[in-house]
Amino acid sequence: MTLTELIAQFRSDSFDLELPYLSSDANVTIWLNEAENEACIRARLIHDETTSAVCSIAVTAGTRTYPLHASIIDIDRATFTATGTTYENVLYLTDRVEMDRLYSDWRTRTDVPRQAMQNDKTFVLGCLPSTDGTIALECYRLPLLNIEDQTLDTPEIGKIHHRHLVQWALHRAYSRPDADIFDPNKAATALAEFTRVFGLRPDADYRRACQANRPNCNKAVW
Repeated sequence: MTLTELIAQFRSDSFDLELPYLSSDANVTIWLNEAENEACIRARLIHDETTSAVCSIAVTAGTRTYPLHASIIDIDRATFTATGTTYENVLYLTDRVEMDRLYSDWRTRTDVPRQAMQNDKTFVLGCLPSTDGTIALECYRLPLLNIEDQTLDTPEIGKIHHRHLVQWALHRAYSRPDADIFDPNKAATALAEFTRVFGLRPDADYRRACQANRPNCNKAVW
């Protein structure tokens, strides 16, 4: 669906059909962009391994922390290839707790990277890299452009999901503190339908746990 079609569907569903509109096209567009981002966070709809600006990081010897592209939600695979070679060394995605347990000197140790950690905005190697190279990521991400900025004026996510983005826009419209449109029951109904389709939003702790492949285990106490 195009942005124009999505806005028309919103107006039909909310009976906001006559000028002056209760919800402006500009506001509905903002809510639809929010909806696409929210759907990607909840359902991880866009997987990317080919967009260079997102998935490729140039590594400098001696530097272990690198900024991540702002669109990245979760990384599910990462490799390091040293400059001048073609061998991809798969990086074990873990966290600082596990790194401290296994390699207490990881912050100052110089080696070929074999572990890495995803923070909210950075990607941290498990050592100081001994050589220049390239990190290749496979990741789930947000849309790179707003709907109105896409070439065809359509959401980046699959067409099968487009219709359901309107539910988020309805939720946002009915949640506005405006006597002409505020309706908490309709807002809750629209949010419930959006959640039925795309799932619950994971909290930050859950996402952080998912970003580390540290195995769960029980510790024996004698």
